Amino acid sequence: MRNFAVTVMLVLVAAATGVGQTAYYSIFDYSGFIPRVEINDRAAELQATLYPATYVDRSVRGDMQWVARNDSALVAFWLEQRDTVLHVLSELSGVPWVERDFDIYLVRFYPTLGSSDPLIVPIGGMGSQGVIEAAPRGNNLKLNLVFQLAKRMLAQTVQPEESVQMGIGLHPLLRSGPNRLDNMALMLALTTCETVLGVDSTADAFGSAFWEHHHAGRRVFNKYIKDRWILTPDRNLVDWISEQTWASELVVATRPPRRSSNNSAGQGYARIEGLPPEGELGFSVKKNESQRLTVDKIDTYRLAYACGLREGDEIYRVQGSRVRNHLALVEAVLSEMRNGGAVLDILREGQSVAVIIQPLKSNDEEYDYEFYPEDVYESDTLQADTSAVEDGAIR
Repeated sequence: MRNFAVTVMLVLVAAATGVGQTAYYSIFDYSGFIPRVEINDRAAELQATLYPATYVDRSVRGDMQWVARNDSALVAFWLEQRDTVLHVLSELSGVPWVERDFDIYLVRFYPTLGSSDPLIVPIGGMGSQGVIEAAPRGNNLKLNLVFQLAKRMLAQTVQPEESVQMGIGLHPLLRSGPNRLDNMALMLALTTCETVLGVDSTADAFGSAFWEHHHAGRRVFNKYIKDRWILTPDRNLVDWISEQTWASELVVATRPPRRSSNNSAGQGYARIEGLPPEGELGFSVKKNESQRLTVDKIDTYRLAYACGLREGDEIYRVQGSRVRNHLALVEAVLSEMRNGGAVLDILREGQSVAVIIQPLKSNDEEYDYEFYPEDVYESDTLQADTSAVEDGAIR
């Protein structure tokens, strides 16, 4: 672990009505421990584990050689800016680094945008099942790297193996999910990138079609956080989060949906023909003439409807990956439930819409009290398995 004191210029951005953004400049010192973080672009075994079927007849070492030939810009960025990035993340988050060292694994292909633990960033493409979308490039790629680092930083608020448990780590806004933890990490990543990439370059990256598509919590972010939360060492991310009570507008707006009170066992509940009577998701799919999975039946008292899915929606991606049959769909959805929810890209009346299928809240959960560090936030992740599939109907 290293100890540095680095003085840098921090660019802070605030909203200016009618004229875009106004930049404010202040200088402050970074001090404290930061971990030793190295780039590893030789993780052939990891790459093969991610796509076992692909590498039966494809050279994983060849793909890792491709990574080594194509990651020079990101490697150069990291070698030049890593100490500043790690310090800024700590100063602006209000969270100290507790890890001594870890690697950033660069791979050619990854199913999604990346992972914070282990920290994985795709260089070539994202997706699976033969459909691969190009990974971000240039400043989009750098923003993704800092975003994954920010998620890892915030996860340090609760680390039992290190005997670390900050009260703020139990706050609802730090629970996994596109509208909560991802948005907190993105706020931290954007402010950090404004320091190392510059305001204009960061704004261009965040405003790109790539991030527009891959930021599922964007509506919430733009309405409640962007141009409102200005991170500084004196008012860091933890400070902003701690000001949000459990009954605050932002916490309420990002709550997982509640189960309908009408869905009581046996009373006034009409079963839908073709749907399994039990299970959480409660919708069925069929292929339309374009061979896309289309929702043909949906239970208005169960999870999928509560999360915003509707009859007639064409589902073409889950977590950025194309799904070709109902089994692949349910496996993809349920595998993400314990991470806060699965993002479904759908077509609805010709418009592209993102729907987040996330665990339900119980009706009796209370939010009308202040948040204090000693409060305990109970987990209620959905317990389900992929056996809940029956004749094209997803339970």
